[in-house]
Amino acid sequence: MRLLDLKMHRMRAFAVAGMVLALLAPITAPARPKTPAPAPAVSSAEQAQLREVARRGALLYAYDQAAWHGTDDLVAKLPDFQNRVGGWIVDGPAEAPELVFFDKEGKRAVYVARFRAGKLVSGEVAGAGAGELSAPRRQLIAARAAAVEALAASDTRGCSEAPMNSVVLPPAAPGEPTLVYVLTPQRAMDAFPFGGHFLIPVDASGRAGPIRRFTKTCVEISLAGARKGEKLAALGIVHLLDPVPTEIHVFTSLAAHLPVTVGTSDGRTWWVDGTAIRLIGKGAR
Repeated sequence: MRLLDLKMHRMRAFAVAGMVLALLAPITAPARPKTPAPAPAVSSAEQAQLREVARRGALLYAYDQAAWHGTDDLVAKLPDFQNRVGGWIVDGPAEAPELVFFDKEGKRAVYVARFRAGKLVSGEVAGAGAGELSAPRRQLIAARAAAVEALAASDTRGCSEAPMNSVVLPPAAPGEPTLVYVLTPQRAMDAFPFGGHFLIPVDASGRAGPIRRFTKTCVEISLAGARKGEKLAALGIVHLLDPVPTEIHVFTSLAAHLPVTVGTSDGRTWWVDGTAIRLIGKGAR
């Protein structure tokens, strides 16, 4: 795995089918209290799916942040990193991820950074006698390579000429696949690409599964278009490929520090605020 342009670590990627911006507006209190309408029901199967969506989205964001901030520390401590580093992986829980830059053979750590609650707590250049990477970490490296190869062999393309970003999530349980996300990067900090983002599961044997698209079109939204004095209350999107929000929506909310309203394929509307997801309405189909 080659090392991507370091600037790409500062980029975020998001996937949806369409979007609108919701602007904060004055709210007038009603003359007398009204009984709130009951919240629309969500099935137990959907609740389980949304818990997994939240888990993946939190990991995507935590791992992306670790790669970004850990790269800055690596560059400061190892000026000749380009001659020594072959790539990186991140693993561990969302609240305490660990970043490893490994050598060009993919066998040993060159640099290790640890994070806690989104903050870098330690970053160390590995000594010459560093031991080999663990089997689970070698599996992450191999899965990423298999997924990128499968994507390149398909007719699937991103939405930018810039190198794609990648985030690899370890198997959620023994026997489950490694999840490789390949994401179109942002062209600017306030311009979000919503197309060109893919998930490729890789099984324990190293075989890449079907490529999952999060949107069918290349769409970008720029926050620079908001009028002066207006405060964004949320990002609003229409996602027609799934009946519930995805991990990309959770990632988007965490990265943008804004809630995201998601209109899904069955006419329902959801509120995604970080890892908190709730159904707020059902429209006509």
